[in-house]
Amino acid sequence: MAISTDFDELDSRIAAALQANGRASWGLIATVLDAPVRTVARRGQRLLDVGAVRVSTYLDTTMVGDARPLVIQIGTRPGHAVAVARALATRTDASSVSVLESGADVICQLMPRTPEDSARLVVEDLPELDHLVSVRVGTVLKYFRSGFDWTAIPLPPAVLAHLRNGVSDTPRAGGRMVLSADDDRLVAVLAEDGRATASDVADRIGVTPPTVKRRLDALLAAGVLHVRTEISPALHGLRVEALTWLQVSPDRVEEVGAALGRHPSVRFCAACTGATQVLVDCVVEDEHALYRFLTEDVAALGVTQAQTSVVLQPVRRGPMLVSDSVDMADL
Repeated sequence: MAISTDFDELDSRIAAALQANGRASWGLIATVLDAPVRTVARRGQRLLDVGAVRVSTYLDTTMVGDARPLVIQIGTRPGHAVAVARALATRTDASSVSVLESGADVICQLMPRTPEDSARLVVEDLPELDHLVSVRVGTVLKYFRSGFDWTAIPLPPAVLAHLRNGVSDTPRAGGRMVLSADDDRLVAVLAEDGRATASDVADRIGVTPPTVKRRLDALLAAGVLHVRTEISPALHGLRVEALTWLQVSPDRVEEVGAALGRHPSVRFCAACTGATQVLVDCVVEDEHALYRFLTEDVAALGVTQAQTSVVLQPVRRGPMLVSDSVDMADL
């Protein structure tokens, strides 16, 4: 069923607040937006109920496992891109899956937990998919923006600080953390519903609410777990999403990646292995805005080469399985 596009400015601001902190109470959101609590709660719950906003959690597998995220580009036989994308989107390690404008190409980010999982994915799972023509795998070396730290519309710094209550959105560098069995169960519950209360989680995993709160606070503070809010672009009038692969000299990867990671239209930016060094995912209002992004913002960084492909249909964004807007049965 298609997601409604009957949203107004308040809906957009509530969604942006949830992107800043998906676990913020309706009361806190109402305070920072200067709107009645009942109205914010009713509107916010509607956004969740219709699937325009989905809150879950993002587990940084680089801090709890020995494998790094993979960006995989797949070429398919004509007519089978959607089936391949949907098969990939059902994987538990899938973070993002899209069909690109060729109608035969799929790109996805998968997050295996161990080297064994990565090897199995590449040498066993992918070859078992039907209708594949080509596969290119790249390893994410560094995130400059990973999605959970992006808001579709800018919020004033004071509002962001109030919503996040001192919790930094900057990816942390540090040692690995070993998760307990209870931690794994907690993460699994919050992956389904990132707004689940400590009492709800406690009932599901068989511990006390204070234990849930203590472990959740520890995981969030360590940067192992992040609250992740995905939105329907219709909420903000963002019609065009595009991926751009940038060829950058090694001594400028950090500079270019950091600059793009701060850009308000960039929802994902990472340094990866492969023929290009930086991958950027931007979301903009229209094709004119994409043109300006490429010819002004990207060009100003002095990259050697850029290749861009518009996303024809997102299939998965974090916890959100996207099924609206386009009938792609014939692709």
